[in-house]
Amino acid sequence: MPEEYLDIVDENGNLTGEKELRSVCHEKGLWHNVAVAYFYRIKNNKLELLVHLRSKFKEQNPNKWSMRFGGHVEAGSTIEETVIKEIWEEAGVKILLEEIITGAKSFYDGENNKEIGNSYYYNFKGDLRDLTFNDGEVQEVKWMNIDDIEKSMRNDSNIWDSQSINRFLIRKNDILSKIK
Repeated sequence: MPEEYLDIVDENGNLTGEKELRSVCHEKGLWHNVAVAYFYRIKNNKLELLVHLRSKFKEQNPNKWSMRFGGHVEAGSTIEETVIKEIWEEAGVKILLEEIITGAKSFYDGENNKEIGNSYYYNFKGDLRDLTFNDGEVQEVKWMNIDDIEKSMRNDSNIWDSQSINRFLIRKNDILSKIK
C-alpha cells in the first residue's frame, strides 16, 4: 500500500496549502490532523467505552489496549470524511455524520510528531458480533466501564497504548459533558 500524503496544518489546525508524505510529517515534526472515534454506550446508568487490543503487528503500541478507532486525515479529505471512513475500515460499521458527536480537539506536540486529534463519539447500539476487523489491526474488543478504565490505567499502565493514557482525562470529561 503506498504511503499517504497528509495536509499540513498550523498549530491551530488551519490548512497551510501544503502536503507531505506521512513519514516526512513524522520525521520533520509537521503539524497534521488525525480523526478518532470513541464508541460508547450507557449500561446500568454507567458510561462504557469500547476498548480494543491492538494487533501485535502494529508499528506503534502493539499488543496494547486502546479506546479509539481512527487515523490520519489524508490530503484532500475532510476530518469528517476520515472519521466515517476509519470507523468503516477499522470496525466494519457504516455510519452517517449525524450519528456522531463532535468532541474536543487535543494537541500532541512531540519532538517528531505534531498531531491535532479531532475526536468524535459514537453511541454504538449493536452487538459486538456486528463488528468486523478485516484489516488485522484489532485482536479483541470489549466494553469497559469508564471508571474501570481509569483504574486499569493507573494500576496496569503497561497494557494501554500511551496515547490513550495521555488523553484519557480530557476524553473522560469531554464525553461526559457531551452525552448528557
